[in-house]
This record gives sequence, structure tokens and C-alpha cells, in this order.
Amino acid sequence: MAQHVGNPRAPQIWRVSPLGRFGVLALVPLVGLLSWLVLGSVLASALAIVGALLSWWRFAWSPAVILTDTEVIVRNPNVSHRVALHDVAMVDAGYGGMTITTSKNQRVVAWAVQKSNLAKWTGRHTRADEVVASIIQATRRYAETS
Repeated sequence: MAQHVGNPRAPQIWRVSPLGRFGVLALVPLVGLLSWLVLGSVLASALAIVGALLSWWRFAWSPAVILTDTEVIVRNPNVSHRVALHDVAMVDAGYGGMTITTSKNQRVVAWAVQKSNLAKWTGRHTRADEVVASIIQATRRYAETS
């Protein structure tokens, strides 16, 4: 296996967008209100709010896509994946996240980077397109230097 040579670059990191992080946070009080209306208990409402805050923290702050000189690290709320750059066959961004397809036809979905259906239908260039382009460029750069 060839070693990657050259100056190491600082990893690029993409996380959930600010709108994704804080927009969902606005739903937490609604969870408390709904649980109070359904269950009629302040304790149940407080527990629902705590649960919603913990879920928000895990799903809004944990996901990331990290691009290094040799691999893409996909960190989702419950699992992380490492994909070597030489193994990346295709990268595509969509509503459910960015999908990295490997040369073995395995698919790794990154929650942190998503492209709305509206942006896809209208051909609008988004942050997700920038991430896809960066990963494709890194795979080409890696292939050239290996």
C-alpha cells in the first residue's frame, strides 16, 4: 500500500448547520407543552423536556464530516465510519444526508451535511455541494500523490 506523501493539511470539518442546530431547539418547549397537555403532569413535562434537550444535544452537536489527507470520517449520532480516500467511488448530497459510496458498493450516510429537495430540484448550489466537491478533490489529490 502506498503512503501518502507531501505536506499534511489540517482536517476540514463540517457540522450540522446553525439553522439545523438551533431551529430544532425551538421545538423543545413544544415537547414539554404537548406532554403536559397529554399527560397532565409537570414531572412528565420536565422529563420530556430533559429528554428532548439530551436528544437535541446528541443529534445537533455530534454529527460531523471530517476530511483528512487520507480518509473521510463520518460521525453520526450513534455510529462513526471511516472511509479511506482511495476507497471513495462516489459522493452525493441529498435530503437524507450526504452519501459516500465505496468501491465495494457500501454506502455511508453523513447526517451533518444535507441538501434540501428544493435546492436539488432548482439546481441551487449549497454548502452540501461544497463538501461533495472537497471530498472529490481530496480523492483525486490522494490518487495523484500515492
